Amino acid sequence: MQGPLHLVVDGIIYQSQSTGGISRLFTEILPRMCTQDESVDMTLFVVGNSSQALPVHPRIHPLQIPDPQPFLRPSFLWRSLEEPARKAMLRLRLGTGRGKIWHSTYFSEPGRWEGRKVFTVADMIHERYPELFGGPGGDAFRALRKRCVLSADAVLCISEATRNDVREIYDWDSDRLHVVHLACSDFFRLLGEDESADGRPGEKHFLLYVGSRAHYKNFDRLLRAYSHWPMRRDVTLLVVGPPWTPGEAESLRVLGISDHVRLLTDVDDDALCRLYNRAGAFLYPSLYEGFGIPLLEAMACGCPVVASRIATTVEVAGECPIYFEPLDGDSLLSALDQVMNEGRTSPRTRTGLAHAGGYSWDRTAAETLRVYRGLQ
Repeated sequence: MQGPLHLVVDGIIYQSQSTGGISRLFTEILPRMCTQDESVDMTLFVVGNSSQALPVHPRIHPLQIPDPQPFLRPSFLWRSLEEPARKAMLRLRLGTGRGKIWHSTYFSEPGRWEGRKVFTVADMIHERYPELFGGPGGDAFRALRKRCVLSADAVLCISEATRNDVREIYDWDSDRLHVVHLACSDFFRLLGEDESADGRPGEKHFLLYVGSRAHYKNFDRLLRAYSHWPMRRDVTLLVVGPPWTPGEAESLRVLGISDHVRLLTDVDDDALCRLYNRAGAFLYPSLYEGFGIPLLEAMACGCPVVASRIATTVEVAGECPIYFEPLDGDSLLSALDQVMNEGRTSPRTRTGLAHAGGYSWDRTAAETLRVYRGLQ
């Protein structure tokens, strides 16, 4: 018979972001682990205030620990004491950790801790593209992540590609590295024609891009290719994400596609599901990803996918997408032509529906529990 599993989760990710893939991971799996294993008892704490709602379950015990920073004034005199004060407060509220498992949602260290430590690695983007995350802050984070990973009793990597990155970058091939894939919400599904209509005027034919447009997302190359695509006058590029930066707005103007690219911000899951169900294709041109939840969302909605051929996308989506070479604009143009010719009812799309169904948050939770149990 399995003994009790005492888990302490540092909810730092809930303090630092209002939405995102990492917080979604923990929001999905923490209650499921409690449901799957009645011996799980979990403390989920934040230091100071949370930027989003914490996951809820009768055996998830939320704990708000005061942030010492406001009490250490003036800050320039006391800054060096902030971290020791935080760790002392954690030890006071959480104990020594003996017999418990610490799992940080985003690379925080417990200080003196007599229990086990687990960290999740979503990607190694800071290490792969250090020029995008420069300065003392970038260096400090890279050092912190390396320290956390190498000191952990178990490291959960969200893809085989991410595990390979950890092995390569840290020159560390360890049996403490475990691959635990993510999933997408059951909310993303194939809708009937009446359900997918959102009741608002919009483009009849459009391609869909979702999420961040940072450099490694390859969005600039997508815009350049789209500007050369003959069908752009009939097929809008619909972008879901944050407002345009001044540089992006200027690029749209210079490329002459301002009237063909439409931006939607603050799109909830309900509206996003309808968009996936109506789009001619979902575009995923990224140069690097840790996993790729939007791939599964699109496929689960019966949406064709055009994606750059990178390791994680091939791992997650198999041969369901129409692939293009990530640095080749002509390859992308050919893929756009192909997806419009195949349409939404192609065998590829039906294969994508079945493929997406092979991932589930229940499985992610069960595999995470299996790693915890292996530490006892």
